[in-house]
Amino acid sequence: MAHRMLPIAAAIAIAFATLSSVASADGGRSSSVSTNLTGYQETPATINSSGSGEFAAKISADGTQIQYVLRYRDLSTNVLQSHIHFGRPALTGGIVLFLCTNLTPPAGVPTPPACPQAPVGGGTQTVAGTLTAANMLVPNLSSTPASQGIDPGTAGFAEVVKAIRNGAAYANVHTSKVPSGEIRGALGKAHDGDGNGDDDDDNDD
Repeated sequence: MAHRMLPIAAAIAIAFATLSSVASADGGRSSSVSTNLTGYQETPATINSSGSGEFAAKISADGTQIQYVLRYRDLSTNVLQSHIHFGRPALTGGIVLFLCTNLTPPAGVPTPPACPQAPVGGGTQTVAGTLTAANMLVPNLSSTPASQGIDPGTAGFAEVVKAIRNGAAYANVHTSKVPSGEIRGALGKAHDGDGNGDDDDDNDD
């Protein structure tokens, strides 16, 4: 295969280089997370996929913004959409934030960027953006985890940031062949705590 999964350190470097505006007025106290995306992490069925990817993000010091870079390649069929989900490793969780979509945009939130296509043998594709409370999906949508206790708006965004910092969220890329998700990567370090530290939470599961 022409393209290989990047190491986590490289994914972070690429993310921070791409997001040049990341060096904002947070005094360097923001926290970062990154992960490799593979089919082996998918649920409820493990997926044998040629695809791979990386996700890296920086959470602002006050927890009100998530700046992210998503990269992927060699996927089996057309990319439908990509999200952050609320769920621990090996569990399926509801969608909380859109990273990109080629389907009808969700109602009530800013339109996500389009997901570039990444056919087998093609180049690595990149999506970048900034997420805030305005991007939180309202909990009455069937795809969002209302039953999991996630609130809408500012409260819900803070809950998602805490979940990311505590290893209870993941990035997922959905394709036509595997609409439930073809490649996935866990975010943060799995532990139970307040998740308020400023240390980097790198994860290469």
